[in-house]
Amino acid sequence: MIRESEVLDLLGNKIPEINPELEKLANTGNVYKTIQCFADFTNHLIGSGNMQSVKHCMNLAQEMMEEGNNTVKNAIENVFLHTLAPVLDLGDSVGTTIKRMLKGSLRREYCRQVCQSGI
Repeated sequence: MIRESEVLDLLGNKIPEINPELEKLANTGNVYKTIQCFADFTNHLIGSGNMQSVKHCMNLAQEMMEEGNNTVKNAIENVFLHTLAPVLDLGDSVGTTIKRMLKGSLRREYCRQVCQSGI
């Protein structure tokens, strides 16, 4: 099980390019701020068109959804997906491509959020 205290190291080890951004965090013990940094980093990758790295980020988010404790899952649901929602909700090819990268419980949670919002 992935605990909130392990998320920072997990991200840093699996995505070394994010380390300079993680080092800027004022409170590295706050999993919500860490996941916000991860979501912002993923958004930057989307903007730069680096879809291979975006896919890697989506797979890592999925891993945290599957193996994380309740706090980690909550951070992915309420911070990561919420931050990416504007891109995911676009009807263009980028939004469609990224939606296809959502797998398993990450995809189910995104669909649940969309259905609840009435979009």
